[in-house]
Amino acid sequence: VTPVMKSLLRQSDLAPLDLVCLRVLIAFFCLVLLTLTGPWQDLLRISRGDVVRLTLLGILGVGLAYGLAGWALVYTNVSHYSLIYSLHPTLTALLSLFLRKDRVSALKIAGIALSLCGCLFALPDWLFDQDIGFGDSLVLLFTLSAAACVVLSSDMVKRYGAATTTTVMFGTGLLFLLLGALFWSIPSSLHVTLSSGLPILYAGVATAAVFFLRNLSLQSLTPATVGAFHNLVPVFGILIAALFLGE
Repeated sequence: VTPVMKSLLRQSDLAPLDLVCLRVLIAFFCLVLLTLTGPWQDLLRISRGDVVRLTLLGILGVGLAYGLAGWALVYTNVSHYSLIYSLHPTLTALLSLFLRKDRVSALKIAGIALSLCGCLFALPDWLFDQDIGFGDSLVLLFTLSAAACVVLSSDMVKRYGAATTTTVMFGTGLLFLLLGALFWSIPSSLHVTLSSGLPILYAGVATAAVFFLRNLSLQSLTPATVGAFHNLVPVFGILIAALFLGE
């Protein structure tokens, strides 16, 4: 998804926030269809208190997170983005241990330390390039928001199911983004062509799939285990960026 988003920001005149809104809107539409064809009755079981919690999680893990991610790609490249996003399992594990949702072990602590050191070693450019440094900081905030959402939403996912919780979170996150767009990015017209429309459609569908599959895995796995699979993100992200974006 990240190389596709970077390519769209390069080639189209869409503002980052407008592109993120389209991405989340498509993802939300896919999730609504998924929920309606499945256990949609779970939506009726959500208590008022949990609606508030899911709303806050949606703002944190979808609205704020993807807003920061889209803005960050204006300043940084896919390689830096992927490397910083590889800290997702590290931050997830730290938060999971801190909130006592996972067990502490020497191996986990060593892995967290190695991940932090590796990321710092691989990103020397941010010390010398102010724009990249700013973009990298936004990616770090996005990664922290996404990791916190994984840890804090694990109980909700087990209670209401992956489709229901993901749909509600994307709906509230979308409202948050649209409110932000009203103040920061009101387009006179959206110039979406066939060449840009297909990548936007892919980004939206893939975003829905990522969130749904991640929440589905949280029903049987701990947040730290789920986060560990994010180590594959920089591997494929950097490879695709090198092959198709010339990084």
